[in-house]
Amino acid sequence: MKRFAYIFLLATSVVCAQQEKIDSLSTLLQSTTDRFEKAKLNLILANLHERIDLNKGKAFAYEAFKYKENDSILAETNNQLGRFHFFTAQLDSASHYFEAAKTILKENNDDQRAAIINISLGAIQLRQGNYENTIKILTESASYFEDTNDELNAAKCYSNISSAFAELDNYDKAIEYSEKALTVFNKNKLIPFQLITLPNLATQYFKKGDTLRAIGYYNNAEAVAKSVNDKRSLSLIYNNLGNIYLESDIEKSEAYLEDALQLKTELNLTKGIEITKSNLGYVHLKKEDYNKAITLLEEAKPVVKGKQLSTLYTNLSKSYKGQNNYPKALEYSEKAKQLNDSLLSAENQNTILDIQTKYETEKKEKEILQLQTDNLEANYKRRQNRNLLFGTLVALVAAIFGLYMLFKNTKRKRIIMEQNLTIQEQNFNQLLKSQELEGIDAILDAQEQERTKMAADLHDNLGSKVATLKLYLESYDEKEEFSNFYTKLKSLMGDTYTEIRNISKNKNFGAHINKGLIPSTKSIAKQISDTKKIDIKVINVDVKNRIENTLEIQIFRIIQELLTNIIKHANATEAVVQFSEDDNTLNIIVEDNGKGFDIKKQRSGMGLTNIEKRAEKINAELVIDASEGNGTTVILNIPL
Repeated sequence: MKRFAYIFLLATSVVCAQQEKIDSLSTLLQSTTDRFEKAKLNLILANLHERIDLNKGKAFAYEAFKYKENDSILAETNNQLGRFHFFTAQLDSASHYFEAAKTILKENNDDQRAAIINISLGAIQLRQGNYENTIKILTESASYFEDTNDELNAAKCYSNISSAFAELDNYDKAIEYSEKALTVFNKNKLIPFQLITLPNLATQYFKKGDTLRAIGYYNNAEAVAKSVNDKRSLSLIYNNLGNIYLESDIEKSEAYLEDALQLKTELNLTKGIEITKSNLGYVHLKKEDYNKAITLLEEAKPVVKGKQLSTLYTNLSKSYKGQNNYPKALEYSEKAKQLNDSLLSAENQNTILDIQTKYETEKKEKEILQLQTDNLEANYKRRQNRNLLFGTLVALVAAIFGLYMLFKNTKRKRIIMEQNLTIQEQNFNQLLKSQELEGIDAILDAQEQERTKMAADLHDNLGSKVATLKLYLESYDEKEEFSNFYTKLKSLMGDTYTEIRNISKNKNFGAHINKGLIPSTKSIAKQISDTKKIDIKVINVDVKNRIENTLEIQIFRIIQELLTNIIKHANATEAVVQFSEDDNTLNIIVEDNGKGFDIKKQRSGMGLTNIEKRAEKINAELVIDASEGNGTTVILNIPL
């Protein structure tokens, strides 16, 4: 009666969903009016909900799917919808969306991402039972990823190849590929992938007969799943542990299967729930709780098929017999016998049909091959005679034409030689004049670039300090003790004076961030907040590592400019600078509660222009959400 669930691995990126991040993005989504930005935010939220709430995640994905003007967004949306349908066992729909994503990527020559989609398509074939074809395709894919040093995607291929070998009862090969995959996932600390490989490896060892090692791997998988509250993985782990203890420890088996059933019901995981109910029915049959056994077996009956259905009929027969309901017991005993006979007959018929089909196919192939050979030989002789005649005519025409062209070219070459001498003399004179003008233009361009650089540095280095100094002066309260105010004012004026001296000596054309980007941002935020005119908070969600210094400087300049604009124009009382990191991308959100502005009317200011140019320089994605009376939100997505 035992049936184990293998977990099939899709192509994916590792995402650590944090509720705080989801709430922040949901708030931003409500205030965003731009359709492209709404599509991106819906797609991010769909991905974050993938292992939290499949129904909510699918709803976000369908919202993103409404935006079809951008191929990259459309391809990723199709991929995400494919994943959701895969997880809910809607394999035809999943295949449709994956194929659509792959087609878009192929049309845009994105072969790498198209190859990654193949892993998901391979997982569908695996679940549909095309094991040998799965092994062939994914082995070729693994070789591709090995050649491009993409060990993560190669490991995903290993994982699905392992599941295919396991379904073919080749457990040695299955374990070999599972352990290769697990080595990569452990090395990179990829918990979602560990939660796929550990249960599969446990099942493979159990099928091979090593129960102790199987239980050990399942216990490891359970601990990892609990650490990240992955209920979907826990449901599969508990289902398989329940199967292991089905014969040896009926109480343990029941506890695990009940936990699996509860989680599958909670997550609406319809695929495989009938096996869990069927196994629980068998547990209650062994415990002589016939009423409960019949209830569970009857619930599983409409979904179970093949040999599993025959076993279920047998267990129903035994359960009704235990209730002394002999007519029902006899009915299901007859059904089990008829189904077994039918299955055996179907298997025999299929075997005979396969042999006959192969014979007929081979016979037809030989006849077709002989006919093709005869046709090819006749066609070859006809083409040979035709080509000989055609070749003779072409050679004769070519000889006549060659003599004519030789005479004509000799005359033309003489005329061209005379013209070239005149043109060369003119080109030489023009070259001298052009080189003289290029030298003058280069000098002027260098001077202009130096002026522009100095103006930008003066604006960036001194702008925020002078703006803060102005706030200090405006915030002075006669009731405040003058000595404290004087100390702060003197310190800020000293920093400003040092900045001017460094610029005048050409020592500080570019900020030095000794403590790092986030500490430096906190420092300038504290300086500004000390004026008591505006409160600026700096929040670090999950950024842990230092960024390369040159990039830190450019990002810090943008933040300086944004804070300067808030001080000078926003009339805000509060502002927040939030840092987070996701998939090698640094996300920065700068928000204020000021008066906002009409972005279409105010794109000519030096500050906004500087921000856009600096963002473009570091390949950052810049989104400005502003409207009059509603404050301003600026989002920076910077590739690391």
